[in-house]
Amino acid sequence: MPNYREDVEKSKEFKQNYVDGFERVISARQQELAQKRAEYTKNIFKDGERFRADFKKMLGWPLVDCKNENLPSVKTTKLATEDGYTIYRMQFEILDGIEMTGLYFEQNTNEKKPLVLVQHGGLGTPEFVSGVYGSTDNYNDMLERVIKQGVHAFTPQLLLWDDGYNVPFNRVNIDARLKRVGGSVTSVELYGLTRILDYFESKENVKNFGMVGMSYGGFYTLFMSAIDTRIKSAVSCSFFNTRDSYPWCDWTWFNAAEKFDDAEVACLVYPRKLCIEIGENDEVFDAVSGKKSYEKLLNLCKEVGTDWLEFITFEGTHEFCKFDEPIEKLAKDLL
Repeated sequence: MPNYREDVEKSKEFKQNYVDGFERVISARQQELAQKRAEYTKNIFKDGERFRADFKKMLGWPLVDCKNENLPSVKTTKLATEDGYTIYRMQFEILDGIEMTGLYFEQNTNEKKPLVLVQHGGLGTPEFVSGVYGSTDNYNDMLERVIKQGVHAFTPQLLLWDDGYNVPFNRVNIDARLKRVGGSVTSVELYGLTRILDYFESKENVKNFGMVGMSYGGFYTLFMSAIDTRIKSAVSCSFFNTRDSYPWCDWTWFNAAEKFDDAEVACLVYPRKLCIEIGENDEVFDAVSGKKSYEKLLNLCKEVGTDWLEFITFEGTHEFCKFDEPIEKLAKDLL
């Protein structure tokens, strides 16, 4: 042990300089890759399937290297019959050993009806977003407003519930372990949603698919619509932004900044319908950077126009937009 001694504060400036160095390098690298991304995505509208394949590859297994031609195994339990629809709890074996559950709201009719995936956000559940527990809080009765359009609705449970259910999990840890084996939690859950569509596509009373979601649900709505072209119309609320501003672990993939940010992901929805909603006073995701990302999307769309795209800012916080027009338009798109 040396005889030399010094106060802990003396080395503080060197440590701070080290941290600042990381920030400088990352910022410079982000700008460099943004330019590469602009070059990479020049033909994104002309060759959508190639870019969609690259997008899936970025997200990893099981969206790539996993094929299952059989329909998923399903368990169904009838919960209640309401005025105009019946509620079921359903479990889908999306992969060997993983069952994705959710609530299905089936219109009581023999006519073919569209089905809309209604996706909860962080700390959410199908039961909460559908009002089974009473108030739906910042979801603003999202599911009820969807089924009022005369469509079937399925609201899946993602790995996002809160501690109140006494079922502990660590999403970040699970995501990291999946990334070590070539996948991601996003890829697994998106793959699960595609398997659910496989099942409902086989049903005689279902035609066409749409999707709505808020927060994390808005994230999954955007990404699912980009990946699965069976989604004909989508409403992504309280998510759209830039990943440089919100580099959450489960929203980050290797070298993603060189290929896909939210604006480029949105391009993969074309020519199907996409509505993006942002609350002016969103306390989670800054509306200003969200608007800048949309301006970038508009620039990307110069060659194809924006007839397929709608952007809404509303006087609200981190919540599902209270205006029904986007939901009504989505239902019309699916009829």
